[in-house]
Amino acid sequence: MSNADASASFPSLEVKMARLMIIGLVAARLMACGPATQAGAGGSAPVNRTLAHGTTVDVTTSRTITSRSDAAGQSLMTTVDADVKNGSGRVVIPAGSTVELVITEISPAKSKSAQDGSLTLRVADVTVRGKSYPLAAEVTSVSHTLKGRGVTAGEVEKVAAGTAIGAIAGTIIGGNSKGTIIGAAVGTAGGAVVANETASRDVVVNAGSPIELTLTGPLTVGAP
Repeated sequence: MSNADASASFPSLEVKMARLMIIGLVAARLMACGPATQAGAGGSAPVNRTLAHGTTVDVTTSRTITSRSDAAGQSLMTTVDADVKNGSGRVVIPAGSTVELVITEISPAKSKSAQDGSLTLRVADVTVRGKSYPLAAEVTSVSHTLKGRGVTAGEVEKVAAGTAIGAIAGTIIGGNSKGTIIGAAVGTAGGAVVANETASRDVVVNAGSPIELTLTGPLTVGAP
């Protein structure tokens, strides 16, 4: 084989270097495009979602609570009414999630003149897609009513002293047994009126009542 034939059969060093450079560039380009292609095929990795301080959450009670039978320390489960979204419009707390509240104080209105009883609820946590998260929030609104108990034995005890005073006054005024009986009757009747006026009225939050919560700190939950 002549030198000319050998030169034609085997590429020169310059050609080899050029080919290697092209191969290297193609390989680098493929490596750069590979992750993007995979991300496009499989989607971006899920990220946590956060609600900001001051976000309101509307919930509904699952049962009735009343100052007649409930006490501090008991829990109250509520259900989120509608999707709660963050500033980007993404759902952080889906509708149907549950929020646990704890009764820290509950007492009736002590008399008809009392404007209201006492009810304090602490927000414990929220459960989203089966996972529980501590929830920094306060109850800013709760729909409730006052329900009169009527004149109970406990209310009669409040006016026992008034009844006794009526009987004594009857004795002094009447000066005889008849006066004592009348005085006692008047005293008892007056005591019943007082009992009615001082009868307690229970704080009642009916099942299905709306409660508004306001976040006092951010809430971060895992993405779906």
